[in-house]
Amino acid sequence: MLLLSGIKGQSNAVRYLSSSLSSGRTASSYLFYGPRGVGRASCARAFAAEIFCRERTRDGACGMCPACRKVESELHPDLMWIRPEKNKAIKIEQIRKAREKLSLKPFESPAGFCVIEDAHMMTQEASNALLKVLEEPPGDSILALITDKKELLLQTVVSRCSEVRFRPLPAADTVEIIKARADGISEDDASFLASFSQGSPGAALAMMEEGLLLRREQLASLVSEAMREENPSCLNWDTADRNLLIEDLDMLIVFIRDAALGGAGMEEMALDKRIAATDMYRRLSGYTPGGLYRLAGRLIGMKAALAGNVNPKIAAQALPGLFDI
Repeated sequence: MLLLSGIKGQSNAVRYLSSSLSSGRTASSYLFYGPRGVGRASCARAFAAEIFCRERTRDGACGMCPACRKVESELHPDLMWIRPEKNKAIKIEQIRKAREKLSLKPFESPAGFCVIEDAHMMTQEASNALLKVLEEPPGDSILALITDKKELLLQTVVSRCSEVRFRPLPAADTVEIIKARADGISEDDASFLASFSQGSPGAALAMMEEGLLLRREQLASLVSEAMREENPSCLNWDTADRNLLIEDLDMLIVFIRDAALGGAGMEEMALDKRIAATDMYRRLSGYTPGGLYRLAGRLIGMKAALAGNVNPKIAAQALPGLFDI
């Protein structure tokens, strides 16, 4: 299993948790906050293994004993993991169940451990119930909240947790993780995903599984077609899904950035090395710097509108026309 010592790119978080373990001063509650896909859940799991491991040495958990294996598979009797179902909130019943479990004497370990992923998804009632747990923590228990939206948590909840901040990973670490988990991926594709995900290996791998690399090729063809047409507003974009449209806009902005760098003779700084061989890149390279700037501004404006209340079907219809500059 992945141990604390193996967590990449989060040296401050690992150092803080390791120090609390070595000093014997673990807190009763922690708040792991930062972007998605950067190791928050992996770190919480590794931290639980450090506490539960029967063979732990000065170097940390062994990762091989029955306790470590149970933690890895989330089958340890003293570990509880709460996640919201898709598009659903964490309800008060789940928090009550966690409080009841943590109040019991641990079966095999020195402490019970509960992890609440996407803690910002708790209902108001669940948050208030959790606050009572934090105010009067059951003996021999540790609670770890995980969120990328700390601002949505009750301030009274945040104030009662030891905060552990997670940051986007450096590009080199992100590429290394992507290549280790995605067999056969090229260096260029791994570098593109690392940049596009903004240093989140988890997000990068999810994007790849959802077909982002293929979508990138399709986008290049769509843009080329829009730029060839005399009236691109008559074309239809091939998706009206809000999230996919926002992802498309992000990739289009990357394309324009890379085209601008190519036009300035700085191709080595491009995020997507493969688009230099596309018809789209050749056509974008023919735009003036001012034209590329205006185009990028239009795309950024549409992305902001989509993040608001603009109907995605209307945005999809308008998108091809943005290339008529």
